[in-house]
Amino acid sequence: MMFKFQKCNWVEIKEIATTYYSENNVLIESYFEDHLLGSKHYQILSEGKIIGCFAIHKETMIVMFNVIEEFRNQSQVIFAEVKKMEQVTCAMVPTGDEFFLSHCIDNFARLEKQAYFAIYTDKIMDKPFIQMQFSLADVQKDRDILKLSKDFLDSEIVKIENGNENESIYIVKLDEEVVGFGVIEYSSFLNYASIGMYVCEEFRGRGIARSILHQLKLIVQDKGSIAVSGCWYYNHNSKKSMESAGAYSKTRLLKFHF
Repeated sequence: MMFKFQKCNWVEIKEIATTYYSENNVLIESYFEDHLLGSKHYQILSEGKIIGCFAIHKETMIVMFNVIEEFRNQSQVIFAEVKKMEQVTCAMVPTGDEFFLSHCIDNFARLEKQAYFAIYTDKIMDKPFIQMQFSLADVQKDRDILKLSKDFLDSEIVKIENGNENESIYIVKLDEEVVGFGVIEYSSFLNYASIGMYVCEEFRGRGIARSILHQLKLIVQDKGSIAVSGCWYYNHNSKKSMESAGAYSKTRLLKFHF
């Protein structure tokens, strides 16, 4: 079989990618989506027909690979050629993406566990949630307040300042005192919304983190989206907070070195 790779923009493969991730129920969180959208994108062509696509982040890391079913009997050959593109040395893949994952497993030198991706349930929790006040932050007017998060919100503030309408920051107060912040980032092509939180140091250990996540989940659900969260694989406290808010870790994010 003859095939070739052709550079394209995200819009040209967005429908293919959306269908692929949706049909295969692949859980994607904003961290991974940022990598995917910030990559170089390619179409895989056979006799002028688009048979798949892939994405390479910062020249070295494959973050997406799929081939339509009709041509999957040749997918190992195609993937071997994708690994020769640009300066590829590794791949980052969510475990829910069985097709991509399987090709990474075929031939790798080293594996790193990157993150947990969790999805929220409506499970009734034994411990009640704290009722707090949430207000949408204005990144210009509320800049001094947002500094209470140290550098936690830096990337979110930059996205909002650059016009990302899918990103929101909430100031969280308890008895009129700022105790933390909530973040929501709606996916630009799937029905997921990534939620995260920051609790000011002096208020930690009181159940505020889980309560912020719970309230963010309700906001997301009210808008018809599915709430998800992610945390670094070894951030045990964040994982506990997600689970305490009713989430479970459905997916792991893995990094394969070739």
